Amino acid sequence: MRIFLRPAQIFAALATLAAATMGAYAAPKDELIATDKAFSEMSAEKGMHAAFLAYMTDDARLFQGPTPPLSGKAAIAAAFAEEEKSPHYKAQKLTWTPLEAEASSDGTLGWTRGTWVYTVPGEKDAPIKVTGYYVTEWRRQTDGSYKFCLDIGGADKH
Repeated sequence: MRIFLRPAQIFAALATLAAATMGAYAAPKDELIATDKAFSEMSAEKGMHAAFLAYMTDDARLFQGPTPPLSGKAAIAAAFAEEEKSPHYKAQKLTWTPLEAEASSDGTLGWTRGTWVYTVPGEKDAPIKVTGYYVTEWRRQTDGSYKFCLDIGGADKH
C-alpha cells in the first residue's frame, strides 16, 4: 500500500516538526529569563546579598567593578558580610532586567544579558541611581534549577 502526501500535507508535517523542535530549544532560554527575573525580584525583596548567595553555585565568580573578582561562595559571603557592616547597606537596592538569553542545546549551560539599576539614598533623601549592564552564566543543577557560576557587570558612563 502506498501513501501519497500532497505538498500541503508535507508542509504541515514539516511545520509541526519545526515548531516542536524550536519549542525544545526555546524552553531553556525561557527558564533562564524566568530564573534571572526571580533572582532580581528576590534582590528587591530580601536584599542583593541574600539573592546572590541563594542563586550562586559554590564555585561562582563575581566581577564587580574595578576590584579583583571574587571566587567561591565562601569568599563572596565573607566580602558581603564586610559590606553589610556599612550603615547604608539596608537602604541600597539592586534590581535588573534580563533582555536576552541563550542556552546550550542540552540546556546544561546558558547565559543572560541585561541592564541593572542600583539605588542608594543621597543627600536629603534624594536617591542616587547608577545604571549598567551585565552578563551572567548559568549552570543547570541536579535538581533541574539554574544557579549562576559567573556574573560580570559594568556601569554606564554618567
